[in-house]
Amino acid sequence: METTPEKAMSDVRRYLDQTQRSFDLIMLDMPGTVSAPGVFRVLAELDYIFVPMKADKLVMESAVSFAKAVNEQLVQNPDYNLRGLRMFWTMIDRRERTPLYEQYEKALDIFHLPRLKTQIPYRSRFNKEILDAKGSIGRSTLFPAEKTFAQEAQIGALAQEILSIFEV
Repeated sequence: METTPEKAMSDVRRYLDQTQRSFDLIMLDMPGTVSAPGVFRVLAELDYIFVPMKADKLVMESAVSFAKAVNEQLVQNPDYNLRGLRMFWTMIDRRERTPLYEQYEKALDIFHLPRLKTQIPYRSRFNKEILDAKGSIGRSTLFPAEKTFAQEAQIGALAQEILSIFEV
């Protein structure tokens, strides 16, 4: 369902009240900033937050700053539902052997920011895969990923790791 951060929780509750279906979990795809109206309020009502990281100085500074604030203000505060936060690597270039990832992971450890084991690899065709020549959808939040794409991107492994945290 499409909504805004300001209306997200009321829209979810309204949908759940109106449907005959039951759900084990609901996932929200949020904007990458807390400055959007309503984002912080929504985060306070969630059970877990999963924060993608990319080995890029600007992206990492933003992700770590966001995660630290959420961890300190929401996860560690018993007045809120939020039970945990997990960082996870995206756009990993497996051909590149660099100490950069190790340095970032040391920083995450210093700030007590846990991360998932699953890492999403970089795909040079990723930006071109919205629709490939055969008409299949390579990446979308609306449609299931094409099987090869999902395997190469480790979507199943990421989903399994997330489900294990929820104990579903």
